[in-house]
Amino acid sequence: MRKRVSHLYSMSSIMGAQEKIQAVLDNLWEKFDRFAKEGKEINLSKWAFYFTYDVVGTITWSEPLGMIREEKDVGNYIRLMHEAFYWICNLGYLPGGSAWILHPLTARVAPIFGSSMHLSATPFQRETIQKVMTRMKAGPVKDGQAKDMLDHFLALKDQEGKPLTLSGIMPEVGNPMAAGADTTSIGIRAVLAPVLRSEKHYKRLQDEIDQARKHASLGDGEVLRFDVLSALPFLSACIKEGGRIHSSIVYNLPRYVPKGGVTFDQYFIPGTATLSYSPLAQNRCKAIFGEDADHWRPERWMQGEGSSEEELRDMNKYLATVRLFYQICGDPF
Repeated sequence: MRKRVSHLYSMSSIMGAQEKIQAVLDNLWEKFDRFAKEGKEINLSKWAFYFTYDVVGTITWSEPLGMIREEKDVGNYIRLMHEAFYWICNLGYLPGGSAWILHPLTARVAPIFGSSMHLSATPFQRETIQKVMTRMKAGPVKDGQAKDMLDHFLALKDQEGKPLTLSGIMPEVGNPMAAGADTTSIGIRAVLAPVLRSEKHYKRLQDEIDQARKHASLGDGEVLRFDVLSALPFLSACIKEGGRIHSSIVYNLPRYVPKGGVTFDQYFIPGTATLSYSPLAQNRCKAIFGEDADHWRPERWMQGEGSSEEELRDMNKYLATVRLFYQICGDPF
C-alpha cells in the first residue's frame, strides 16, 4: 500500500512544490521583518511548527492552515495532534489500535477519568473529512490544472482496482498533515538551535550562504533554490548533524526476526523474537561517529576536516535519521 503513494514523496515531486513552499516562506519572512522592526522577540520553536503545518496544508490541499497569518496554533490544532500522538503511539501496540480512541464508548467513559484522548484527533478528522468530501464532489481536476496531494490521493485505486473510499483516503491525507508537519518542524529546530548557540558555526554558515548568493548573481526578490542550497557543504553538514543528535522520529520500529534466527556479533536472536533499534542510541554510537558522538560537531561530516572518506561512508550508511524515515515511508529515491 505504501508503494502506491511513494512517488508523491519522491525528490522530483517535492521539487515541483518549491513555488508553493516559497509562497509560505515569503509570508513568514514578512512577519519576521515586522517583528524585527517592532523589536518583538521571535520564538523560533513555535514558528517552526506554524511554518511546517502551513506548508503541509498548502501542498496537501492547496490551503495553509492559517497559523502564520494568525500568529498562533489555529484551533489548538498542534496541541491536539500532540495529544493524539501520545495515545496513538501507546494504543497502537494493543489489539484494535486507534479503534479504542474512535469508539463511541470512549467518548463517554474517558471524561470520567479526566482523559481527553477521545477529543485529540477529532478536530483533524472533522476538518479533513470536510475537505475530502468537498473535493470528491467537485470531481477530478482537468488536464493542465495544478494538482495537490489530495488530488493524487483521490485518484488512487485499491487492490481490486476500485477508487478508494473515504476511509481509504483519510489515512493517506493524515500522513503528511499529521506526521509530516511535526517531524519536519522537529528537524528544523534540531538544526537551528545548536547553530544559534554557536557563534563560530553561525558565522561560517552565514558566510557560506552569502557567498552562494553572490555567485548566483541573484536580483532583488530572487531566492536561492534547492539545487544550490543542497550543494553547500557546511549547510548539509549542519543538517545531518542536527538530525543525528536529535532525530525527528525517536521510537523503535518493530520488525520480525527471520525464521531460524539471526546472529549479531556474539548475540543470537531467535526467530520468535521481535527486533527493533533505537535511533537515539544508533546515532550516538561512538564506534560509528567517534568518541564525541554525544556532542554537536558538524565538522565531522566534512571530508579532510572532520572525517576521512571511509569514515564518512560508514556514517552515512548507518545514520538512523534517514534510514528510519525510509522504513516508514519507503525509499523515495
